[in-house]
Amino acid sequence: MGELVVQKLSELQKLDTGIHWFCPRSTANDYDIYLEEDILLLDAHQESVHDKSTRLEKIRVAEGRRDDALEACKIFAFDGADAKPYQDVFRVALAAQLGRCDICVREYHRARYLLIQGLEAAFDAEEVQAFMKTFDGMNVRRITDGLDRTTEVLQELPPDERSIKAIGDAGMYALFEALNCIPFLQDEDALQRHFDLPFRLVQTKKKLKLPNYAPGMVSFLYSRNEERSAWAVRNVGQLKRQLTGPEFDHSVKPFLEGTIARVHILALDKDFLPTFWRGTKSIVFKLNKDQVRNKLRTMDSNLYTIALEHFQVDDSHFSDLLSSYQRLLELSSKDFWAALGTINPQAVAETIFKSPTLQRLLKVRDERESLRLEEKMEWTVVLVKSITPANVVPPVRSMLEQLLRRFQKDEYSKYAQSVTWTKGLSCLLTALSVVEQVKVGPLTTHMIEVVSRDHLDSILLELSGAESRKTEMQISKDEQLCLDIVGQTLRMDTNALVQDRATILRTASMDHELHVSSLEMWKRSMKLVRRGYPAIATSVLSGIEGILPLENFTSRQLEKALKPAKSWNDGLKRALTYVSGDLLERLDAFEYEDVLEIVQDPKGLDATIRLLFNGDQHIHQGAVSVFRILSEAEDRRGCLMHVLTVFYATAMPAINNALDDLARARCFQPCLMSLKVCTDIFSCLCDSSDGLLRSADSPQGHSKVLEAFWTRTWQLLGMIFQETEPWSNLGHDKQLMQDFCREAMDFADHTFEQYSVIASSLQYEAGKGSGAVKKMLLEQARSKFMFISRWLRLRDDYLIEKAVSLTVKILGRLREVDIKIDEPAAQFIESIVMSTPQKPGVKTKLSMQQKAQLRRALEKHLGESLSEVIDLEALDRPKKQKNLEEWAASGRSSGASTPISGTSRSKAGTIDVEAWSEAAQRRKEREAWEDDGMKQLMGTMTASERLAQKKLQQERQKKPVLNAASTKAAQKNQQSQQDFLANRQKAKAEAEKNRLAAAARAKGVGIGSGVAGLGDLGKDHTRKGENVMVSSSEESDDDEDDVDADLFGPALKKKVARPNVDPNGAVGLKPEQKAGPTKIQRTARSARDMRARLAPDLTSLHRVILGWDFFHDGDYPPGMKEHLFRPVANSFTDPKTYQDTFQPLLTLEAWQGLIRAREETSSKPYEVKVANRTNVDAFIEISSIVGHAENRELQLQESDIVLLSKAKSPARDATAPHCLARIYRVKRQKAHCEVVYQLLPGSSLAPSLVGQSVVWGLKVQSITPLEREYGALQALQYYDLCNQIVRAKPSKRMTYSENQIVAYQSVWNVNRAQSEAINAALVNEGFSLIQGPPGSGKTKTIVAIVGGLLTNTLSSSSSGTKISVPGALGNGALDAPPRKLLVCAPSNAAVDELVMRMKEGIKTKNGREHQINIVRVGRSDAINSQVVDVTMDELVSKRLGNNEVDQKKRERTAEIFKEHEKVSARLRELYQKRDAGAVKGPELAELETEIGSMRKRKNELGIRIDNAKDQERNAGREAELNRKKAQQAILDEAHVICATLSGSGHDMFQSLNIEFETVVIDEAAQCVEMSSLIPLKYGCVKCILVGDPKQLPPTVFSKEAAKFQYEQSLFVRMQNNFSDEVHLLDTQYRMHPDISVFPSQTFYDGLLKDGRGMLELRQRPWHASSMLAPYRFFDVAGQHQSAPQGHSLVNIAEIEIAMALYDRLRTDFTGYDYSGRIGIITPYKSQLKMLKDRFAKRYGPDIFDTVEFNTTDAFQGRESEIIIFSCVRASPAGGIGFLQDIRRMNVGLTRAKSSLWVLGNSDSLIRGQFWKKLVDDAKARDCYTTGNLKAMLNQPSSAFPAQRGASLRSMPDAGGHVPQMRQDLSPNVSSALHQRGTNGDSSAQSLQTPSDGDRMEGISYKFADRITKKPDSGTGIGSDRSAPQAPVDKISDTLEPQDVEMSNADDTTSRGATPGSNFSGAETSLSAKESNPADGNVKPRVGAVARPNVQQIKKRQAASPFMPPRKQNKPKP
Repeated sequence: MGELVVQKLSELQKLDTGIHWFCPRSTANDYDIYLEEDILLLDAHQESVHDKSTRLEKIRVAEGRRDDALEACKIFAFDGADAKPYQDVFRVALAAQLGRCDICVREYHRARYLLIQGLEAAFDAEEVQAFMKTFDGMNVRRITDGLDRTTEVLQELPPDERSIKAIGDAGMYALFEALNCIPFLQDEDALQRHFDLPFRLVQTKKKLKLPNYAPGMVSFLYSRNEERSAWAVRNVGQLKRQLTGPEFDHSVKPFLEGTIARVHILALDKDFLPTFWRGTKSIVFKLNKDQVRNKLRTMDSNLYTIALEHFQVDDSHFSDLLSSYQRLLELSSKDFWAALGTINPQAVAETIFKSPTLQRLLKVRDERESLRLEEKMEWTVVLVKSITPANVVPPVRSMLEQLLRRFQKDEYSKYAQSVTWTKGLSCLLTALSVVEQVKVGPLTTHMIEVVSRDHLDSILLELSGAESRKTEMQISKDEQLCLDIVGQTLRMDTNALVQDRATILRTASMDHELHVSSLEMWKRSMKLVRRGYPAIATSVLSGIEGILPLENFTSRQLEKALKPAKSWNDGLKRALTYVSGDLLERLDAFEYEDVLEIVQDPKGLDATIRLLFNGDQHIHQGAVSVFRILSEAEDRRGCLMHVLTVFYATAMPAINNALDDLARARCFQPCLMSLKVCTDIFSCLCDSSDGLLRSADSPQGHSKVLEAFWTRTWQLLGMIFQETEPWSNLGHDKQLMQDFCREAMDFADHTFEQYSVIASSLQYEAGKGSGAVKKMLLEQARSKFMFISRWLRLRDDYLIEKAVSLTVKILGRLREVDIKIDEPAAQFIESIVMSTPQKPGVKTKLSMQQKAQLRRALEKHLGESLSEVIDLEALDRPKKQKNLEEWAASGRSSGASTPISGTSRSKAGTIDVEAWSEAAQRRKEREAWEDDGMKQLMGTMTASERLAQKKLQQERQKKPVLNAASTKAAQKNQQSQQDFLANRQKAKAEAEKNRLAAAARAKGVGIGSGVAGLGDLGKDHTRKGENVMVSSSEESDDDEDDVDADLFGPALKKKVARPNVDPNGAVGLKPEQKAGPTKIQRTARSARDMRARLAPDLTSLHRVILGWDFFHDGDYPPGMKEHLFRPVANSFTDPKTYQDTFQPLLTLEAWQGLIRAREETSSKPYEVKVANRTNVDAFIEISSIVGHAENRELQLQESDIVLLSKAKSPARDATAPHCLARIYRVKRQKAHCEVVYQLLPGSSLAPSLVGQSVVWGLKVQSITPLEREYGALQALQYYDLCNQIVRAKPSKRMTYSENQIVAYQSVWNVNRAQSEAINAALVNEGFSLIQGPPGSGKTKTIVAIVGGLLTNTLSSSSSGTKISVPGALGNGALDAPPRKLLVCAPSNAAVDELVMRMKEGIKTKNGREHQINIVRVGRSDAINSQVVDVTMDELVSKRLGNNEVDQKKRERTAEIFKEHEKVSARLRELYQKRDAGAVKGPELAELETEIGSMRKRKNELGIRIDNAKDQERNAGREAELNRKKAQQAILDEAHVICATLSGSGHDMFQSLNIEFETVVIDEAAQCVEMSSLIPLKYGCVKCILVGDPKQLPPTVFSKEAAKFQYEQSLFVRMQNNFSDEVHLLDTQYRMHPDISVFPSQTFYDGLLKDGRGMLELRQRPWHASSMLAPYRFFDVAGQHQSAPQGHSLVNIAEIEIAMALYDRLRTDFTGYDYSGRIGIITPYKSQLKMLKDRFAKRYGPDIFDTVEFNTTDAFQGRESEIIIFSCVRASPAGGIGFLQDIRRMNVGLTRAKSSLWVLGNSDSLIRGQFWKKLVDDAKARDCYTTGNLKAMLNQPSSAFPAQRGASLRSMPDAGGHVPQMRQDLSPNVSSALHQRGTNGDSSAQSLQTPSDGDRMEGISYKFADRITKKPDSGTGIGSDRSAPQAPVDKISDTLEPQDVEMSNADDTTSRGATPGSNFSGAETSLSAKESNPADGNVKPRVGAVARPNVQQIKKRQAASPFMPPRKQNKPKP
C-alpha cells in the first residue's frame, strides 16, 4: 500500500511543473475552458466535433492525474518517520497546485467525496473518519494560514487600496479555497477567527463576486451572520444560470440536508425558520425540472411535506415559504403532487388559505408597509395550473368559494377583497383553459356548471357597469378577466357541442346529460352586449367562433340515435337562436366606432368572419350586417372588399382559419355558405376590374397569407369533393344536394381560373421564379385531383360537363409545370375513358365526346397514348341476323346476336333458367369485384366491404372454374391495377400489333340506313339511380326500361338500331352485294377518335396565324413560298396526302383574308389595359377589361384576330412594337367584359405586356369559319366518309324499276329526273350528287328527299314510341346519341329558303303530309325574319317561357337597389344632423330612433340584395343548364336541323348528344371543299350534294390558292372523276323559253328542257312589244370608266338605258304590280352603287320596294320577274375581265322568269368567247337591239309590236341571217316569237301577273308575296311552285293568270337529246358539240331506266297531276 502511494507521489513529482493535477490545463499560461459548467459562463460557444473530442480527451487525462493525486493523499495516513519527508514534499506540491488555479481548487475539494468513497471501500469507517480528520485538518491549516497572511496584508493597506488584487494570488486563492472547503465552512469558530475579517476587508471597495455556485455561497445562505448571508443572497441572485448537477451535490446538498433537520416540525428551531426559507428560496429558484426530480426529490428529507407543515407556523418566513412552494409547483407539478402523496390539491389550498399569517395579512386595513398580496396570492393560479384536468373541478370549486365569496366579506380588507377577487377570476379562467384541453364531455359540463351556476351572477355584475366605457384602454383587469371567462365558457360550451355530436355519431349514445339544454351563459352574456361597449361583444364573438362547423343531425342520423341526437339538435337550435336573435341583432345597432374596434381586435375579426361562413342563413346575414356598418356597402362582396382593403393583414389569416376549421370538420351545412363567401373573396382579390391583386397598390408583404389562402381553399375543395357522396347518403334534400354540387363545381372551376392571377401576385411579391410559384400552387390541385376525378361519376349532366372541363384544365396546367398526377388517379381516369360495353371500367354517364376529351387530356398529360385492346375473336366471330323466333327467345337483350362458341344452345323460344341464374351470379360477382377494386384504388372501401371481399375471394377459390376466360380477365384486371406502368407499355405495343392485324376487320360494326333514329319524339333524358354518383354496381344492360325522374339519375340511353333496308323490300342485304345500293360501313370509333372528329386541336393553326406580321406584303404569308403548294388532285390515295395538299392552301386563303381585312377594315382602335399575364402552353395569355357599351360597338368575340400595338393607330404604324393576338375567351360579367387574348412569345410587343401596361387593339377579323374548316380537315381521318372524300368517289347510279320512278313522281309530283335523284338519295349511302340548273326544282327535290328520309320516323311518331328492329346491328354504345337529319347550305339566305319551304310541310313516301319540327341554328341577326320562329334561340325561349318572370324579378331587384340608395342617403343626412350637435333632448332621442329604424331597413335591404345576387348567380347557372336541356330536348324532338356549313360546326353540337348520319348540302358547288367537310363530322354516312357547277364557284380571296384549284368544290371534284354518277335535273320551271334557250344550249349541252307550258306561264303584257320582249340584248354605246374609289368599274350609259327601260315599262303597262318583281343586276359593285344612287335620285327611296338592286354573284339562287343585266364592260381594247367566267354569265342570264334584258357593249363583249356566242345568238334570233336606244325607248312600246308565229331559234339552229331590230326599221317589222313545246298550243296569250306559284327557291320574298292566295289546283310536276293550268278560253280580265300545270314531264321539248328521258321517238343527241371548258361539264349519260317491254307491262292509271287543295291562310290586312 505504501509503495503504491510513494509510486504515485513520485509520478506526480516527475510531471512538468506547468501541468495541473486537478484540471486539463497543462501550462502556466493555459487559461482555456474545459469543463461543462465553466463553458456555461461563456456567452457564445461554438465547438466543432474534433475540438470537442480533443477537449473530452484532455478531461479524461486530467481525471487520471486527479486520481493519482488522491491516491498520493493517502500518504497522510502514515505517521512514521519514513513518511514525513514524503508528506512534506506532497504538502508543498499540493499547496503550489492549489495556489495557481481556481479550477484545481474547486475540483480538489469536490474530489473529497471520491476520496472518502475509495477509503470506505477498503477500510473501516473509524479509520476513514480518522484519516479524514487528518486530511481535513491539513487543508484547514493551509487555508487558515493563507487567510491570516491575507489579513495582515489587508490591514497594512489603506482602506481605499484594499481589493482582491492587492492581496495577490496567495491571498486570493486562500479566500477562494475557503469558500470551497466544506470542513472549513462547517467550522463556525474557524470562520469567525480566520475568515470574517479578511472577507470583510477585501470587500471594502468592491464586493466579491463568484462565477459559480461555491459551497461557501450556499453555506452562507443559512448563516446567521448577516454579512455572510447578505453576500450569499446577493451572489446567488446575480448568477443568471441554473445550478448544475455537480454543484447541487457538492455545494447545495451538504448544507440543505443539514438545515432541514433543524426545521423539522418535531424539532423545530423556530428562530432559524426565517433564515432557512430565505436560503431555500434562493436555491429553489436556481433549480430546474431535472434537478428537482433527480436531486431534490432523492434527498432523505421531504421538503414538500415539511413546507406544508410550516404554513401553520405564524412567522416572518411565510413569504419565502409561499414563494418557494409556488416555484416548486411551477418547476414540476408532477413531482410536487408525487411528493405530497395522498394529500390532494383541495387540502393544500385549504391549508394555505388557513395559514394564520395569510389570514392576518388579508385582514390588515391599516397598511404601514406593502403587503404585496398580489404576489402572495399568485400561488392560487399556479396551483390550478398544476392540477390534472380530471381532478381540477373540486379544488377549483373550493378555491373559488374562498376567493370569490369568503374573502369578499367585510371582515377582510378592501385590498384583500380586490386581490382575492382578481385571483379568483384568474383561477377560474385558468381552470377553464385546463379543462378545454381535455375535451371530455362530463368534465366540460361540470366545469361550465361551476361558472354558470355558482358564479355567473357575480361575473355578469362585474361587467354590467362597463357599458359606458368604449376603448380597450379603459377596461379594468377584472373586467377583462370576466370578459375572458365569458368567452372561454362559451368556447367550452361550443366545443362541448362539437364533442357531443362526435360522440353521438360514434356511439349513438351519450355518457352524460347534454348541458346544451340550459345554455344560461349564452342567454345572459349576449344580453350584456350593448352599443358603446364593443369589448363585451368581442369576447362573446370569440367565444362562439366554434359554432362554425356545427350542423343538425339529418333524418337518417336521427334514426340511429333518436333521443340524444334530437336533444342535441334542440340545443344547437337554441344556441343559434341566441346568436342570431340576441347577439347579432344587438350588434346591428352598433355605431361605426364600435364595429371598428371589434374588427381591429384580431380575435373579434376572426370570430366575425367565422360567422360569415356559418351555414345558418340568419347568422350569415347578421355577420354581413356587422360588416355593412363598417363599409356601408350594399352587398356582401362590397363588405368583404372593404374589409380586405383595410384589414388585409388580419382578415386573410382569419379567413384561412375559418377555411381550415371547415376542412377539418368535414361538415356539410357550412360548406353551402362558404362557397358563396369564397367566391366573393376570390372576386375581391382577382376580379379583372377591381381585384386587389390586380391593382397597382395591391397588398404587399403578405405573400404567406395569400399562399395559405390558396392552400386552405384547395383543402376545403378536396374535402368537399371527398365527402359529397357520403353526404348525399345522409338524407339531405336531393335538390339541395344538386344545387350544392353545382355551386361546388362552379367554385372549383372559378378558383382554378384564378390560378394565373394568384401566381402572378406571388411571383411579383416573393421574387420567386415563375416555375417554383406555379408548381407550389398547382401542387394543391394535384393533391386533390383524385377527389375531383371522383365527380366524373356524377349523374347530373351539368356537373358531368363541369367535372370533365375542370379535370381537363387541371391535367393541362399540371403538364405545363411537369407535375404528374398520382398513379391511382391516372388509373381511375383511364378506367373511365377506356370503358366499353365489352370491357367495362368505372361506370359513368359520360358521353363519348366527354370520354374522348378526357382521354386526350390524360394522354397529353402522361406524354403517351393509352393502349386499346382489340377483341380479335369478336371481330372474327360471324354476325348473324336474328329471326323472329330467336328474337322472342332472347328477350330484350343487349343486342348480341352471335352465340358464344363452345357452348350449347337451348331450344329457341325456351329459357335456360339454370344457365341464366349462373350467368347473372357471375356478372354480379364480377361487378362487385370490379367495384371493390375501384374502391381500393380510391381508398374508400370500408372495413365491412374489405371483409366481404375477402370472403368472396375465399369462395372463388373453393368454386370450380366455370369460365376460364372470365377468371383470366379478372386476374388480368387485378394485375393491371398492381402493375399499372408496366402493363401500359406492354398493352401499348400489343395494341399496335393487334391494330395492324385487325385493320381490315375493324370496320364492320353496324351497317344500315343513314336515317335510323331520325325524329325520335318523346325521348326521355332522365337517368336512373338514387345516389348523386353512378355506382359501379348499377346495371347497364338494355333491359332497363324504368325511368327515374330523379335529376341525379338519368337512365341509360338505348342504342339506336340502323336496319339495313332495301327499298324494294329486301331486308338485311349484305354490304358486298354490288347490285344493291351503296352502304357505308360505320367504323368502330374509340372515344378519342370521336373527340377528334368533334373538336380537333387547333393549336398549330393559331400558332401559324399569330406568328404572321400584320404589315407583311405579298401574296404568300411570311415564311411561305410557292413551292410549298401543290394543286388539288382529282383523287388522293390517303388522308395524309389530302391534308398535306389542302392545309397550305387553307392557310394561304387565311392569309389573303387577313390582307383583305387589313385593307377594308373600318374597326375602331381601342385601349387594352393588361390586367393579368400568364403563360399557357405555347402562348402568352393576357386579360383586359372592356365595358359593355364599348363592346357593343367593338363587337369583340371569341376567335377574333386582333392587332395589338404600342401605337394608338395600330394599322398605320408598322414601326411600333406590335403583334397579332387571338381572343381566347370573352367572359361577360355584370359590369363589364373580361377579354383574354392569346399571343405568341417572342414578338416585339410581348416584353411590354406586363400588368397595368396599356397598348392599343384593332379588331382585324374573325377566324371562326377558318377554325371550323381547319378542324374538319385535321379530323378527316376519323370520318366514316373519309375514303369517299379523299378519292372523290360518289355513290354509283342505280337502275330503278318503272314502278319506283312513277311512284315517287306521283307522291311528290315531280318529273322523271327528279324521281331518279330522289330514289338514289334515299337508298344510297355515301355521296349522292344532284345537279340542279337554274329553275330545275332542286329545292322541291330536296324537300321530297327530306320527306322520304323521314317516312319511317313520321310513320311511327304518332304513338310517341320509336319502333326498332330486334337484333339490329348497331355500334353497341349504350349511350348512342339520337341521329338526326342535317340540312346545310353555304349562305344564310339559301338555308332560310329551305326552311321556309319545309315549314309548309312535307310528304312522306306514303303520300301523307306532315308538319315537321325544324330547328334553324345560327345567329338570329343573320336569319330571315320569316324563319325566326324556328331558330334555336327562339325555340329555347319559348320552351323556357320565363322571360316575363325574369323581367319581373329584375324589376323587383332594381326596386330594392333604388330603395337601398334612398335609405342610405337618408341615413347619411341623419348622421350629419346628429354629429352637428345642434339637436338636443327629446329631439335627439327621436333622431336616434329614426336612425335605428333607417339602419334596420338598410340592413334588411342589404340582405335582400345579397339574396338577390346569390339567386342571380344560381339563376345564371340554372338558366344555362335549362338552356342546354332545352336545346337537347329541342334537338331530340326535331326532325330536321338546318344551318349554314360553317354554322354546323357550332360548339353547341359538340356539347350536346346528337349525331347527323344524313346530311343534305344545298348550293354544294358554291362552297369550297373545306366548308363541305364541316357538317360531315357528326357521324355522317349519307351526304346528298345538291348544286350546279355551271353557276358561280365558291368565293376564294387568294388568287394564288385559286391557281391550285382551291376554289373547286367537293361536288365538282367528284363530278370530274365520275360525271356519269351525277343526277341532272333536266327540266327548268323558271324561265320563259326565249330566255332559257341560250343557257341550255351553251351551258348545259342542250340537256336542259323547259317545263310544259312555260311559254304560256311566262307570257306577260309587255311581251306584245318586241322592244320589251322576253329576251333582248341592247347594244349600249359608250365606254366604261373607273369608279371614284377602288378598282371597280361603272358605265353611265347602261344606267341611263336601264332607267329608260324602267320608265318605258312603268309608263306603258300601268296595270301590273311590279313591287319586288324587277331586278337589276351587275357584276361590279361600283356600278351597283351608282345604279342605286341614280334610281333613288330620280324615283325616290320607294324605288327599292319595286326594284331590287344587287350584284350578279349575290343574286345566285334568286329569281325575279324581270331582270335588267348591266354588263358594264365597254372599252376600245382589252379584255372583259371576270365577265369571262361563264359561270357568272350563266347566273346573270338565268335569273329572270318572264323577261331578261341584257345591257352591254357588243364590240367589247365579243372579245369573250361565250359573250360572242350570246351576241351572235341574239342577232340570229332577232333579239338584238342597237342604235339610238334612248330614242327608241322614248317611243311607246307599241311602236315595236311583236310578231307571232315565228319559230324560236337558237344560234346554232339559225338557218340564215335574220334582220336585226334597228332604229330605222319599221316597228311592224320585227322578228316573231313562237311558242315551243310538244303541245303546239299557239293560242293568244293572256296578260298575267306573277302568282305565288312563280316563286323560286333561294329568293327572299316580302311578306306580301308570301300571303298571296294560292291556286286551288295542284302543283306542277317537278316545279318548285304550286301552279294551275291556265285555259286559254278563260283568261281573267284582272290580268292575273296563274301558272300552267304540267301533267307529265315527258311532254317537254328537248334542245338536245336526253337519253332515257322517253321510251321512243327521242331525238338523238348532237353529234358534235363545242368543247365547254366550264367546271362541272355534264356528259350525256346512258339511260338510267331500261326500255320496258310494252306487252309485259300492265298500263297503270296515270297519276293525277292534282293534289287536294291546301287550306290557305288569308292575308293579313
